[in-house]
Amino acid sequence: MKMRRSLVVLLGIAACAAGSFCQVKTEMRLAEEVSRTKLLSQVRDLVGFGPRTGGTPSGEKSASYIALKFKEDGFKPSLIKDPPHLTFEFQSWKLSVERPRELHKLICNEWIGGFSPTVADTTAELIYLKDVGTAARSVAGKAILTESPFNEKEYRRLSEHGAKCILEISPRLDDAYSNWAFINDLPPSRKNQIPLFNLSYRNGESLIRALADSEKVMIRYSAKTVIDSTRPKTVVATLEGESDKYYIVCAHGDSDSGGPGADDNASGVSTVLETARALKKLVSTHQLPKPKCSIRFIIWGAEIFSTENYIRLHAKELDKILGVLNLDEVGIGAARNCLYFESNDVKYNDSLLKVLDSVAGDYAGQKGFWSEATTNPSQGGTDSYVFFPSSLRALKVPLRNIPSVTIYTAAWNQLKPLPQTPGWRSRSWHGPADTVYVDYSPYYHSSLDVPERTTEKEPFNMVVAAKAVGIALLRLAW
Repeated sequence: MKMRRSLVVLLGIAACAAGSFCQVKTEMRLAEEVSRTKLLSQVRDLVGFGPRTGGTPSGEKSASYIALKFKEDGFKPSLIKDPPHLTFEFQSWKLSVERPRELHKLICNEWIGGFSPTVADTTAELIYLKDVGTAARSVAGKAILTESPFNEKEYRRLSEHGAKCILEISPRLDDAYSNWAFINDLPPSRKNQIPLFNLSYRNGESLIRALADSEKVMIRYSAKTVIDSTRPKTVVATLEGESDKYYIVCAHGDSDSGGPGADDNASGVSTVLETARALKKLVSTHQLPKPKCSIRFIIWGAEIFSTENYIRLHAKELDKILGVLNLDEVGIGAARNCLYFESNDVKYNDSLLKVLDSVAGDYAGQKGFWSEATTNPSQGGTDSYVFFPSSLRALKVPLRNIPSVTIYTAAWNQLKPLPQTPGWRSRSWHGPADTVYVDYSPYYHSSLDVPERTTEKEPFNMVVAAKAVGIALLRLAW
C-alpha cells in the first residue's frame, strides 16, 4: 500500500509540467510549511487570556491578538462587531472546606459556573441533596451538594428557599472528570442569587462520605464576577481570489464552556491561523498563484451567535459562499488518532467531503500525516450547522444549500458509535464499515482543558488538521 501511494506521488510530480503549478509538489510544500511550534504557542497565548467569551475583557484580548496574527502574516483583517448579548466573566473565586480541617485541601480543579453572581466571603454548612427537585425550606442557610443536574425552575426554588450556594458533582465517566470538573452554567441572567461551583467526581464522593459519617462539613466560598451586555468581535481575514465567490475557513474563538478551552476551541483558532499563514506565504512568495476564488478565514467572537450575525449581514450574498470548513476541537483524541469530517448525511455536502476524503486517503499513513480519517453523519452543536437550511430558515434569510462541514479530532466526553451513512466508506478508516467510532476528550468542557493536558499532549492533531484543510483548499480553490 505504501509503495502504491509513493508511485501516485511520483506520477503526480512527473505530470507537473502539464499544469499551471505542480499540485502534488505544492501540497507537500504546504504540509512542510505548517508549524507545530506556532500552533502550540498560539494555543498557550489564547488560553492565557482567559475563557475568551465574546465582548468580555478576555474576549477583547483574544480578538486583538487574532487580528494582530493575521496582520503579521500579511492580511488586512476586519472586525465585525456583533449585536449585544448577555455575557459572563469571572474575576476571581474561592472554594474550600473550612471544617473538618483534614479536608481543608480536598477541593482542587473546581470551576465556577457561568452567570454566578458576585458573593462576599461566606461560610455555610454543607448538606447533600440527591434530588434537587425535592428541595424544601430546610435548605435555608445551607450550601447544597448534589449530583443531580438541575433546571432553571429547580435553581429558582433553591434560591427562594434560602440556599446559599450549589456544589455540583461531575458525572462518573470512564477516564473523565475523576479529578477535574465538568463545567455547567447557571441560566443566563443578571438576577441569579446564588453561585454554582463545579466539582470533580472524586471531590464530590469524598464530601458525600464525610456527610454520611455524620460529620458537620462547613465550606467557605466567595466569587467576584461580571454579568453584562457586551458585543463580541468576529475577526475576518481574506485571501483574495480571481472571483468574488469564496470558501470560509472558521472556528469559534470563545471557550463556550467558560473554562480554559485549550482543545475547545483554542486548537481550532490556532489551526485556522496556521492554515491562513501557510497559504498566504505560498502566494506571497509566488510558489502558488492567486486562487481562482477567495478564502475568508473567520474567527467567530461567540459560537453560533456570531455565525448567525454573519449570515444576517451577508443574507443577500449567501450564494457566493462555495463551502464552509469549520474547525472545532482538533487538540486531542483519547482513543484514536483520527481526523473526522462531518456531516456526510447531508447530500449537498458530497462534493466538499469527497475532496477532504480524497486528501485523507492520499496521505494516510505517511510520515507527518494522519493515521486514519473518516467522514461521519451529523451530530450538531457547532458553527457549521448555522449554514444549513433549517438554520437559515429560522434566521429568515434566503435558503441556500451551502456545503458546510466540521473538521475535528474529538467530540464529547465518551467514545461514541455512530451508524455510518450508507454509501460512505473512507479508504483511511480502520474501523468497521458500518460504524464510525467518534473519538472523545476526557477534558471536554472541563476545568483541565488546558494545553498541557490536551494540545501539548497530542500536538500532531492540530498539525494534521492544518495540513488536511490546507491541501483540500489547494484542490478546491486553485
